Order: sequence, then structure tokens, then C-alpha cells
Amino acid sequence: MLKVIILVGLPLSGKSSHARILEQEEDIPLVETGTFVYKAVEERGLEATPENIVKVAGECKSQSDSYFTERALEFIEENYNDKPVVFLSGVKAQSEVDLLRKKLGENNVFIVSFHASRPTRHGRLTNQDRQEASKQQGEGKFTEDMAMANDISRFDLRDRKELSYGLGNLIALADYVINTEDKRWPFHSQEITLKQFKEIISEIKTN
Repeated sequence: MLKVIILVGLPLSGKSSHARILEQEEDIPLVETGTFVYKAVEERGLEATPENIVKVAGECKSQSDSYFTERALEFIEENYNDKPVVFLSGVKAQSEVDLLRKKLGENNVFIVSFHASRPTRHGRLTNQDRQEASKQQGEGKFTEDMAMANDISRFDLRDRKELSYGLGNLIALADYVINTEDKRWPFHSQEITLKQFKEIISEIKTN
């Protein structure tokens, strides 16, 4: 039976960077709900500006609070039903988790939470790999990252927006926790946290 591992954490906590490494090393697909937001914008023939993204996302979520998670699950079932495990990123509310557990079964959905301090996460905005990833997502994304790097209040605003969706509850109630703190005590290198992540995945696979 397919198992979905929901990755949660505030921005730059390390969830996507860890998942992308295991996507290559362990052949575990990474599906992000944000992909379906951009797809909805494209289907309407609109440019992917911040204003259009907010507008279209609001329209879709007015149909269902879990609209993009539903689209992600459809995609997973159509394309990865032969995989034992799939990563899902972008889930922010308990209602989305409830939907997945109702569809897949309580024992087939797990939440892994990534944690790092506010100063550490903010500092990662200027990491080369982050900047390259932002540029690949478009000039708007890179410009916003640089604005947040220069003004931590904008970074804090994004955190509060993420938490307003209910993300904090998912972080608090996660099945597994990975501390990616690499600038303050306790220090955890990516080598250590990747090892922990692999151990969690192995446990979930055999659960």
C-alpha cells in the first residue's frame, strides 16, 4: 500500500533540500502542492504574478480548503501508485492531513517535521544553493528572497502567514522531528540529519 510522508516546517527549515537528495538516492518522488497552484494559474491563461497566484489560489480553495492537496493526491495515485513511499510538501492544515488519512488509511500517512531557529533559517536565504533554486523558480521568487534577506521583518511576515494556515499544529503533532540547526547549539550537519531522515524513511517503510 502506498505511504505518503508529509514534510512540514517553516521556510528554509530544510524539508525540500533533504527530500530532493533522497529523491535521487532512494528513488522517492517529491510532490509539492505549489506545483498545482501554478498549474491552475496557467490553465486560466494568466501570468504567474504574485497577484494572480493569490487570486487563483483563493478561487480554488473556496471550492475546497484542501483543493491543492486533492490535486496532488490524484497526481500521486495516477503516477506513483507503484512506489512504496512518496514525499508530499506544501500541506499546511489539519484538514488536508485528515483528507489524506481518510483516502489512504491512518497507517499510511506520516508527518515529518523539520526545525531550525529563526536566525539560522533567515541566514540560509543567502546560501548559494538557495539562490540558485530561487532563480530557477523565476525572477520574482529570487527578488522576494533577496528582499527577505535584507529585511527580516518581511521574513517574519512570511512565517506568520504560513502559521496562520495551521502549520504550527502540524509541526507540533508530527510523527517524527528532525532538527536541522547548523548555526546554534545543538549543531547538526546535513550529513547527520540526512542519516536521521533515512532512518525514519526505513522505519516508515517497514511499519
